[in-house]
Amino acid sequence: MDLGEKFKGKQIKPQVLTEQVSQVLTEAILNRTLKPGENLTETQLQKQLGVSRSPLREAFRDLEKKGLVTIIPRRGTFVKEITGKDLEENFPVRATLEGLAARQAYPRMTPDCLAHMASALEGMKKVGEAGDSQAYRKNHLKFHEVFINASGNTLLINILKTVRMHQLWYLVSFRYYRRNFELALIEHQRILDLFSSPETDPEMLERVVRNHIGEALEKLFGSPEETGKKLF
Repeated sequence: MDLGEKFKGKQIKPQVLTEQVSQVLTEAILNRTLKPGENLTETQLQKQLGVSRSPLREAFRDLEKKGLVTIIPRRGTFVKEITGKDLEENFPVRATLEGLAARQAYPRMTPDCLAHMASALEGMKKVGEAGDSQAYRKNHLKFHEVFINASGNTLLINILKTVRMHQLWYLVSFRYYRRNFELALIEHQRILDLFSSPETDPEMLERVVRNHIGEALEKLFGSPEETGKKLF
């Protein structure tokens, strides 16, 4: 069968394959199947994923932009290790940007948005009590994504997507949940209540969200004296 005419002008987009490879590797890094410092061997991954070198290398570059790997010329690609410097650089940025997103989202929140946040919070409680850290992380991400997306600020949404993809946030979310589960639920319930109330001061909401993220750093790590120290 000659399909030449039927598919004339159609092209297979290699970026689709690259995105799929990137997503698979992202999940493997976030769930710790691929450990910090581990060398991602190209030939081995090509065989395991059934892909050629080109989409794999493009995926590596995408992972590097997300802060998940480090590419060292002539040495290879390595899963990024988290240090005190990463904490000091990442937390203030995310805290400030998410606070801004919360303030901008407040007047745009709909009943559906609030329902999705409430559902995510209930999910955090149920799976957290059951000890399912993976499901807890997904519900936690969903809770924050609702109001971030509700901000309607495309630039802010995209920047936060990259910042929050950093493996630091999976590890911090897991550690914080293990050590401060009840407190985490209380803090998220307060944020939801502020979004739900018509009397909320948007600037206060911004401060609450910003402080919620900033305080997590202090509760977990204090103030790392050695910014180069490996934490995970």
